[in-house]
Amino acid sequence: MTVVADEDSPGNTLQRPRAVDVALLPAGVAGPLVDLVAAMDRVGSLAAGTDLDGRQAEAVAAVLADVTSRAAVAQARMLSVIEADGLWSLRARSLARYAARQLGTGIRTAQEQVRLARALRDDLPATRVAAAAGEVTVEHARVLAALAPTTEQRRAVLAQADNPCNEEWLVRQAQLLPVDDFRVLVRRWAAEADADADDRGYVEACDREFLEVSPTWGGYHVDGFLTVDHGQALREALESLTPVPAAGDDRTADQRRAAALGSMARLVLDNAATGTGRTVRPRIGVLVSHETMQNLVDRAQAAQDRRTLPGLAPGLSPRTVAQTPQFEDGTPVPRILLDRLACDGELNRYVFGPRSEILDVGRAERTFTRARRSAIIARDRHCRYPGCTAPPLISECHHVEHWSRDHGSTSVDDGILLCFHHHDHVHARGIEIQRRGSRWVFTDAAGREVGGHRPDDDGVA
Repeated sequence: MTVVADEDSPGNTLQRPRAVDVALLPAGVAGPLVDLVAAMDRVGSLAAGTDLDGRQAEAVAAVLADVTSRAAVAQARMLSVIEADGLWSLRARSLARYAARQLGTGIRTAQEQVRLARALRDDLPATRVAAAAGEVTVEHARVLAALAPTTEQRRAVLAQADNPCNEEWLVRQAQLLPVDDFRVLVRRWAAEADADADDRGYVEACDREFLEVSPTWGGYHVDGFLTVDHGQALREALESLTPVPAAGDDRTADQRRAAALGSMARLVLDNAATGTGRTVRPRIGVLVSHETMQNLVDRAQAAQDRRTLPGLAPGLSPRTVAQTPQFEDGTPVPRILLDRLACDGELNRYVFGPRSEILDVGRAERTFTRARRSAIIARDRHCRYPGCTAPPLISECHHVEHWSRDHGSTSVDDGILLCFHHHDHVHARGIEIQRRGSRWVFTDAAGREVGGHRPDDDGVA
């Protein structure tokens, strides 16, 4: 036996058998279990065999799928017996946690099994018989358990013998339809069987809806719950802003989704999509002292010259702390992020007197004018980072020669279109970009070329 500590109940242990422990079982139960384990040992050796062709292997896989499904149904029925016995409550605070530990599964799988066990025991007798006989799969049974007996009205419809759409009808549909299609059908059935429940559920979901965006160490923590319509709208928007990964883009799907959320926020800000509560164009404001901006210029010059300059950053003092670049809410701005924001941001000059009175307000200027940005978009058409085809909608103009050198008179030849992600990437990794003939060449800090030749570079003037 292997012993696993139970985090939910200190001092208690859960015992998970490595092999089938049948010493205390009735002979009528122990015999079939021993035969099953022995048969599975023999079947397991088939994987090492090489004398099966594809069709034969497919037949074996189908039989194993049937056995696995029926075994999962039998396991769920055992969980209902375990729940009725009640001893599990001495070892865990929920049956699902007990099952996850005892059966060696994840908590989500255990929760699905517990829900299936209760539904088969209390509400789905026809499904229990059909699933145990292998007439429907355990996945079909799980769909029914999750969606059908969810309200009193729906449970009543399931049990009505004279109702043409009772449980027996659903079981027949399960025998005919793939799992995904069956799930759609059961959802429609549930909506018709108790339409008021869906309405009540939506109203409750509206009351539960929230979105928390909280500053935390090094970033923001996002948490929330959305109604089905808002959730689907958000998902579609994020998918539309998630282009095909470029060469070398090894971000996970979650990381790419987070970047898409940032892109969506930038689009709202860049397109002045003000709500009724805003009287000015929404923006992300960054407060930077003149000295810090000059340091930014010097650092950019040093990077272009491939050398370092001592003393660029001022020493730590109350004055430098007070002048730290910051967002309007006081959050410090990382230097790399400041470089990127200054590259394609809108610049305003404010001159303050010794008592913080405003002496002068300069005219807002973008480092690339609207006309120049339009020309760059017409030329580049999409993000020019090797392998990336993100559209202009989620891209911005990057200065090949740092914006500060031209003091605002930026030329189209100095600009290149980069998507939000790769614009951040270029600044964070110190990637240099040069124009060679009709193509852009990207080199990393070690001077190595990033990616390679793009076929569509040949057609870009």
